[in-house]
Amino acid sequence: MDEENIVQDPRNRKKYWLGISINLIFIIFEVACGLFASSLALVTDAVHNLGDVLGLVISLVAVILLKRKPTKHHTYGFYNTTILAAFINSLILVASLTLIIWESILRLLHPESHVNGGIVAVVALIGVVINGLTAYIFQSGAHGELNERANYWHFVGDALISLCVVIAGVAINFTGWEMIDPLVSILAAVFILRESWNVFISSFDLVTNGVPDGVDEMEVEKYLLSLPEIDKINDMHIWALSTTEIAISAHLQCDQPGDYMKIIDSATEGLRKNFHIDHVTLQLETCNKKHKESTI
Repeated sequence: MDEENIVQDPRNRKKYWLGISINLIFIIFEVACGLFASSLALVTDAVHNLGDVLGLVISLVAVILLKRKPTKHHTYGFYNTTILAAFINSLILVASLTLIIWESILRLLHPESHVNGGIVAVVALIGVVINGLTAYIFQSGAHGELNERANYWHFVGDALISLCVVIAGVAINFTGWEMIDPLVSILAAVFILRESWNVFISSFDLVTNGVPDGVDEMEVEKYLLSLPEIDKINDMHIWALSTTEIAISAHLQCDQPGDYMKIIDSATEGLRKNFHIDHVTLQLETCNKKHKESTI
């Protein structure tokens, strides 16, 4: 789905509002139950969920900003807010999971006592349902747009961690062995951290104007050089305008430019068809440095 369709689809914003609402209600409930049951695990999970809600809010703001038209100061519009949102979102996720691992290690070294395992298990089970439902809401973007990928894995991670808390609560209630809680939390957090790290690296690449995933710079150069009129490529740049929009600029050198517009149109059409690069800026120049410019 491209950025324009994201803005125009009312279901997109509704799922953000739905995810934010149900999770805020659950966070308040979880904190209250955690304090009542003397469970640090529940309170920690609630704080982690709060970070995920913040990620949803950031993503929603980015979606809203997409409606704003380009200005003289922001000539590309606000498409790149989706990149910033994905980066912040993934950063929150990686940081949250890292803190959970650290907290779990501390609890292994200094076990809690007098934890009501029954209440912990019941509340965490509700968390599995809430987080699973939120993950399902964003399932359509699990392998697509970077923001939706980050949101999806946020709540898959939450659901797994909540499930671990359920297991830990039941085990604590029957065995009294409270070290189960941090052990299963570490296993769940490490499992999710792998995918979270991939999302973080991808979004960091876009923030720093790296070539987007799925675009091979060498293949793009190879394609342009395959055009009979093109002899050399100078100063080629490929970057992301948003999490779905890609741009390219390049100097194409020709000994005999011939039909200038035909060369530009052919190269532009090929870039769009073969590499899904829609924002194309090409400069055609000859060996004697005389050149023309065109922005398509």
